[in-house]
Amino acid sequence: METELDSVLRKAGLRATAGRVAVLDTLDILPHTDAERIYRAVSTVLPTTSIQSVHNILADLTTAGLIRRIEPAGSAALYERRIGDN
Repeated sequence: METELDSVLRKAGLRATAGRVAVLDTLDILPHTDAERIYRAVSTVLPTTSIQSVHNILADLTTAGLIRRIEPAGSAALYERRIGDN
């Protein structure tokens, strides 16, 4: 059964993998957060995931326009699902 996130990913031209769905789910719960915190949340659901995998997923989702990357001066990049307000 296809979920809403599966459909969102496919419409953006991405495969709906467990990792991508987990990252999007995490960003719904923890908006405006960094990759390390996303990794910790995702690894509770997908224990075999790696921090590098999360970084790759974040890059894919950013490139596809599904999430926004914010780079505050002197801090780690933050990610959020809110993309249409700028």
